[in-house]
Amino acid sequence: MPRSGTRIRIESGLYLAGDIYFACATPPGSRRPRWKSLGKVGRMEARRLRDEFRVKVQQGDPIALAPRATFRDVGDAYLAHLERLVGIGEMAARTFETYESCLRHHALPRFGSRQVASITPEDLVAWHHDQRALGASPWTIRSRWIALRGVLAYATRHLGIPNVADRLTTREVPKAGAFRKRILSPEEMGLLIEHAPPRYRAVIATAMFSGMRASELLGLTWADVDFGTQEIHVRAQMGRDGVRRRLKTDNGARDIVLMPALASVLRENKLRAPVGISGDNDLVFATANGKSVGHRNVSKRGLDPARTRAGLQGVTFLALRHTFASILIAQGNDVVFVSRQLGHSKVSHTLDMYADLFHAARHAREARDGLERDFGDLLRKHSSTLR
Repeated sequence: MPRSGTRIRIESGLYLAGDIYFACATPPGSRRPRWKSLGKVGRMEARRLRDEFRVKVQQGDPIALAPRATFRDVGDAYLAHLERLVGIGEMAARTFETYESCLRHHALPRFGSRQVASITPEDLVAWHHDQRALGASPWTIRSRWIALRGVLAYATRHLGIPNVADRLTTREVPKAGAFRKRILSPEEMGLLIEHAPPRYRAVIATAMFSGMRASELLGLTWADVDFGTQEIHVRAQMGRDGVRRRLKTDNGARDIVLMPALASVLRENKLRAPVGISGDNDLVFATANGKSVGHRNVSKRGLDPARTRAGLQGVTFLALRHTFASILIAQGNDVVFVSRQLGHSKVSHTLDMYADLFHAARHAREARDGLERDFGDLLRKHSSTLR
């Protein structure tokens, strides 16, 4: 560690002693910081090395595993590793909760007491068959498989045993299945807003005409709603624990077009907010005391009752996101613009998900143009007789 009299704090975790940079980070559960000399490097390189060192320190040391470790032992160590990633912002809390639930309910009951090295490809195939027999959808089985495979991969890394999941054939590996999109018609959109509980109409309307995920909606502050440029700046998300965090990926940060009618709804919502909770740093969708309304409430007390009263099926926040995407596509926006509005990491992901909508929109435009080109003059010539 550099001598306290010579080190100069540049920024969080980064110090300079003479012309040598030093990084400082504290392991989880410890009060004693660790130091590392970064050498004579430039400021940008020092920041990069500081970030790498911080991640390594905050991830902590992996839990030691015995050679005859059970699946439960490895599963617990794997979840502890993922929890550390959540703590340093490398994994979303919701993703961790999904992994944990999949393992606790659908892998540990089956393999928990088995030595992880004794699990065979036939065991995994049998597990897959049983999951299908229970009536789980291909997407659900696939998510459970990803968590199970993560434990096996963790065992491979820390115990040096082959990953038995790699021995399954392509046909045996659980597939996600066909992707089905629920898209609301204009009539259904009106019914949903009409039947939504008054307190939740604004958040449902915003989801419908912004394509934001529920976590992004709940993490929105008034500083993110730019009435001047008519944009919504998506920069953070609300965790299920009520803590506002940065987005899961940098690609999720985006500026969404804010239609004037929706801007009016939000502006009126802000004017009706109780005194003291409508400042720039306050949540757009909040309780009377300024706290997050919560993921469960916005679904169970907002969207679910609206869907039931409107007599609709399969309407979720994901369906509202698909609906917004379909509107943009139908209006003739290109795939790059749609991808950026949705915050997808790759344009190819947008095209894979909505290829049918892009093709339908393109064919409809071509058909209209073709009809007008070939028969427009004919109709105009005889327009007087058609009135």
